[in-house]
Amino acid sequence: MKRRKVGVLGLGHVGAHVAYSLIIQGIVSELVLVDAKEGKLASEVQDLRDAQMYAPHKVEVTPGTYADLGDCDIIVNCIGDITLCASNNRLDEMNYTVAQVKSYISKVMASGFKGYIVNITNPCDVIAHLLWKESGLPKNQVFGTGTGLDTSRLVSKLSLQTGVSHQSISAYMIGEHGASQMAAWSCVRVGGVPKSILPKQ
Repeated sequence: MKRRKVGVLGLGHVGAHVAYSLIIQGIVSELVLVDAKEGKLASEVQDLRDAQMYAPHKVEVTPGTYADLGDCDIIVNCIGDITLCASNNRLDEMNYTVAQVKSYISKVMASGFKGYIVNITNPCDVIAHLLWKESGLPKNQVFGTGTGLDTSRLVSKLSLQTGVSHQSISAYMIGEHGASQMAAWSCVRVGGVPKSILPKQ
């Protein structure tokens, strides 16, 4: 059986949660973690190894460098600095994250990496496009999480307001993960029923 290997770049709040989620869901066989801060990297690796007791199967967790990503099936880019987004404008992070991508993507590609890249770093759409352009990978191998998080937030709010389980609500945020996104209200369904024909609360 083919082993599934994933690399996570950047072990801040988001990157550490991504790594933990991958282990607990049992959807990877190997996890390579990369972070510029050696102490942070070592502590996150140890924490995830300790969490193995609660995982559905054994996951090999290792610290690595860009050179160790060549045989990864997927790389998740989480490199960023959330403190730069104090105004809640994700574009404030752009100068930092663009420079980060340009500093490392050539090293990733030099490792022989030919897999998929999933970008979480802000501004999400800008950085996803930059990763595609700088990596030279086919455009169907570089993805941004886009408004996925915003969609889950919308569904969560609708669930709280209506008292209906989030599993019975279908709704979408569309556009750019930032100030220009919007809720597609005409697509909202609760229990399969369009929102527009539901009785008033």
